[in-house]
Amino acid sequence: PVSIHLRSRQQEASNTELFRGIIEAFGDEMELTAAPEEEDTLMEIRAQGTLERDEDGRISLSYDETELTGMEGSTTTVTFAEDDPGTVTMLRFGSVTTTLVFEQERRHICVYETPIMPFEICIYARRVQNDLTMDGGSMLLDYLIEIHGAKAERTLFELHVVPTDR
Repeated sequence: PVSIHLRSRQQEASNTELFRGIIEAFGDEMELTAAPEEEDTLMEIRAQGTLERDEDGRISLSYDETELTGMEGSTTTVTFAEDDPGTVTMLRFGSVTTTLVFEQERRHICVYETPIMPFEICIYARRVQNDLTMDGGSMLLDYLIEIHGAKAERTLFELHVVPTDR
């Protein structure tokens, strides 16, 4: 068992940022597009979860979503190979179902299934910082998400994990 502190900040992405983020690879020289604070959505959640390593060296962190996230009834599992912490997969099952792949400066097309209908999204990870181990740690995912026919958002997703037996 582990204690998890999640922080997610979402902001509408500018056309310039979206274009540069999806079409070309770039480094840390590009800063978050300035926007009024009231347009940001900040969410912080504390949850209990499990942290496991399988026989293939994959680390998995699982926790239940809450009403606050709008995905109550879903379980989220964040997983990666110990020898490749820069490629992170986020699986959600329950009221919403999806598999999101985060790989720095790479674009991945994913399907998001909701009770109403499935839709395709594009994930472009600007930055993946992952020092999560079986002893706890943190992860930062800085990514653009584009829903076909809708506005794009930039999300900063921070995850801090502490084993509860400490």
